[in-house]
This record gives sequence, C-alpha cells and structure tokens, in this order.
Amino acid sequence: MKYRLNKLCLLREVVKMGRKLKMCRRASLQQALRSVGSKTDCRSVRERRYGMRKRRWLPALALTAVVLVFGIADTGHALMVVPNTNATVLTNTILGPGISIVGTPAYSGGATAAGTFTDGIASGIGMESGIMLSSGSVADAVGPNQSDLTTTDFGLPGYAPLDIIAGGLTFDAALLGFSFTTTGEDLYFNYVFASEEYQEFVGSPFNDVFGFYVDGVNIGLVPGTSDPVTVNTINPSSNPAYYVNNWPPPAGVFDVEYDGFTTVLTATLTGLDPTVEHTMLFAIADTGDPWYDATVFIQAETFAPEPTPSVPEPATLILFGSGLIGLAVFRRRFRK
Repeated sequence: MKYRLNKLCLLREVVKMGRKLKMCRRASLQQALRSVGSKTDCRSVRERRYGMRKRRWLPALALTAVVLVFGIADTGHALMVVPNTNATVLTNTILGPGISIVGTPAYSGGATAAGTFTDGIASGIGMESGIMLSSGSVADAVGPNQSDLTTTDFGLPGYAPLDIIAGGLTFDAALLGFSFTTTGEDLYFNYVFASEEYQEFVGSPFNDVFGFYVDGVNIGLVPGTSDPVTVNTINPSSNPAYYVNNWPPPAGVFDVEYDGFTTVLTATLTGLDPTVEHTMLFAIADTGDPWYDATVFIQAETFAPEPTPSVPEPATLILFGSGLIGLAVFRRRFRK
C-alpha cells in the first residue's frame, strides 16, 4: 500500500512538471505567433516559416527566366552575311568529320545567291554559322524584317527536278554540287528553309522550293513523312510545329528579313555504302515567278555520318522563360 502511494505521488509530480513544460511551450509559441502577426496555431507558424524558406528561390528563378527570354533568345544582334560563290569554300564550310570531297565542287546561280553567315542564333535562325543558297541575294536575308516582298531577280532559269517537287515552273535556281566519300553508312546535316512567300501565298502556286539530292534522291523532307519541305508543306496550317513566324513586317520578332522560316531540321539518309563515291546536290528556286525570294541555311560542320544536336528554338526558349516567370508569380501569390 505504501509503495503504491509513493508511486502515485511520483506520478502526480511528473504530471505537474509536464503541465508546466507545456505551458512554457505554449507561451513561447504565442510569442512566436505575435512576432509574425499570424493566427495563434502551430500550423500557421510552420507554414509561414516554410513559405519564407521556399520563396528564397523565386528571385533566382525569375532572373533565370529573364535571361532565357531576353538573353539567349536575344535578337539584338544582326545576322552577318558574306556573299561568296566559291564552291570549294562553301562545301568545306559545311563538312564534318568522316566526309572527304572527291574532285572539285561546282556552283551555278546568281552572282550573290550564295554565301556564308554567322550570328545565326542571336538572329533567330537557330544555327550559329554555315552557308546559304538563295533564289535571290543572300545579302537580303539581313534583318529586321522591313518588307514582305523582298526580291532580287537574276533572270535565270529554274531547275527541272525542282519543277516536279513544286508542281510548277521554277526560276532563279541556285545549285551547289560535289562528290564525296564517307566513313559511315548514314548521312546527316542541319538546315533551315526561309521564304518571303510566307504567309500571304501559302497554298498558292508560288510554292518556293528546294531539294537536297544524294545520288539523285531528295532528302529535304518534312520530318516523319515523304513530303518535300516547301512553303506549302510547312506553314501555320501544315506541320506548324516546324514553322517560325516572322510576319507581318515591320513587327517581325527575329532579326531576319524573311516573313517565315522553318525550325532547325535535320536531313537524314541511312544505308549509304562507305566503299563507293556518292554525289550531293543542293538546289533552291522561286516557283511561279522570280519574285519573293527563298533561302536555305545549312549549318557549318554538320554534313557528317553522325547527327549534330541543334540548340533550342527561340520560340521554345521564349515560351519556357515565360512559363518560369508565370510560375514564380503564381507561387508568390499563392504563398501570400
């Protein structure tokens, strides 16, 4: 009996100490609550402390978004274009590892319808450097977009294989051809097709066109299809995922004259025989008339047996950056 009483007394003392400790904790909690000006509950304090900790990343996130939108996707640098019709220089510019030229490359076309370019990423093309072939003057590609009818008429004929692709007579054809050998069984290169026919003449007979002929077979195709890339096959209505709008002038987004162009596409051919010589012919022309020019940009050092990754498209960067800004604002409002 005495043992039980002693045990009961001890238990009561423990309970009293527990109550005192609890009261101290409650007083400390209320003091903390008053300091943050919140309702008097533990969850509110915990959420506020957690929210403050979580918000520390918001300024950094917003800054990252601004850099993406106005830095990487910046279009403040002019496209640099140098007209050049030296076929050997043009060919060597696009060659990658594993490719060897056989003989002497050849060019035909207008006196300023071929050349090299730099600052393509900042200008919106999506490729930093490479070569250009055009149905007009490559110098006309320099932006910003000031006109929707930029034209240089050389008075030259078209190219019969392009007539077949376009479904009409072509004009002012520019051609670059060479023979080559390869160390691999596949062939890749990156390119962008641009035209002044966008968007007013989409779906019309003025279907500007180009072709990339390897051993006579065109590999300039809409990804995942057998359709040649033309104004009528990539535009806001057909395969819009591969179209970049720069129209109407002078409100164009990118520092390029053309009213529209494709995203960076990769020409692909598999099953090449590395033991034999192959032929390559790049061709571009106006369709229906010699006006409203088109150009194809081919990325430097990507003509190779292995693919070369391309940078993210400007439109993708802008959307991604805008999304990050929106997320930062939303989370900030949600936490208030």
